[in-house]
Amino acid sequence: MAQAHFPSAFIPPMTPLRILARALPFAALLALGAPLAHASVECGGACHDLIEKARALEGQGKYQDAINTYKAAEQADRQASQPVSMAAALMLRLSANMKPEQAKPLYDMARAGARYALELAPNDPLALETLRLIDDAPTPLHAPTPEAARLLNEGEAEYAQRHFKEALQKYEAAAQADPQYAMAWVDAGDCYYVQKDYAQAEIRFRRATEIEPRNAQAWRFLSDALRAQGRDADAETALLSGIAADPSQQPDWNKLASLRAKHSQPLKALALRRGVHVQTGPDGKLAVQLESPSEHDTATPDLALRMALGISEVKLRGDDKAAGTSRSPYALELAAWRMALTAIGETQAKGGQAVTEPALLQMQAFARDGQLEPAILLLAFRQAYRPDLEAWEAAHPDGVKAFIDRYGLRP
Repeated sequence: MAQAHFPSAFIPPMTPLRILARALPFAALLALGAPLAHASVECGGACHDLIEKARALEGQGKYQDAINTYKAAEQADRQASQPVSMAAALMLRLSANMKPEQAKPLYDMARAGARYALELAPNDPLALETLRLIDDAPTPLHAPTPEAARLLNEGEAEYAQRHFKEALQKYEAAAQADPQYAMAWVDAGDCYYVQKDYAQAEIRFRRATEIEPRNAQAWRFLSDALRAQGRDADAETALLSGIAADPSQQPDWNKLASLRAKHSQPLKALALRRGVHVQTGPDGKLAVQLESPSEHDTATPDLALRMALGISEVKLRGDDKAAGTSRSPYALELAAWRMALTAIGETQAKGGQAVTEPALLQMQAFARDGQLEPAILLLAFRQAYRPDLEAWEAAHPDGVKAFIDRYGLRP
């Protein structure tokens, strides 16, 4: 693949951006090389030094210079995913505060950069998080007050220059300015964590989870601090809480997989590819669209299942419209999978060929086991499913752990 992954064009002039909530986890820790918070393939030597320089430029609001420096870091170590994913994350953040016509080029480059980073390192957490934010809505977390946001932004600038004492003062001031802003506590704990004061980091990460239990990043950082203290069981409990808070956050799954592998309990990736979606055509009618058009040329049981899934969704949406009702996005997805799997099962019972993709076979197994609901909620989660996730978790307090223990699977 060509190496031109970053933009050389000038980024349009803009008011300096404030990164209000560190929406993309791990950026600061990746830059500093803290344990348990690296990308899968890390920078060393000149690449690492350039990444530190780029982070400092970000903190100063010099975004074009930062992107150019990330590009230089990539050239310094072409096997490392870290500079690629960090540049992609920056471009996504920049796109968020631009007009649509200005944002699209950066948005597209952020997606391309994250995908390339995953070619280099399939488990790069920042690349995974960037794609998640592109493909789905961000986790609904508390937005800081203007004063807290200002203080946090100042703290980020100090942190990027490794001025941890000064950064901590800003983060603590942000926490006082807005007591409901959990990320101020996460960042304060981060200052202790990178200096290997894990006990003090734990106190602050835990406080963040108490303020905002659905903050998956706070749970993940708490797990890091616990694991650094040799408390693996507590670290796993924190990760399970992070997954329950937001199953779409791949870094939590990555860390759980790493922890369980250490104890000979590996997790296997389901890697489910839905492969089909329903869209509204120019005539206003719903149409089934395969995500890989080339699949039209090969009639396979896997293709048949995907087509059945799309057709089922069309039928269900049509039924809702006729009845004047509307299912939740999760209820629609669950019902469509049930209909499609039933139809394929009936075809197989009559002598038809079985599906072959492991993920589709597993979906059939979930349906047989009566576990299709948690399978979709945990392994194919989208933010639109959140009300149903929280209802399921309330009805099954130990459901996340039980499901993972039973199947040994991750997204």
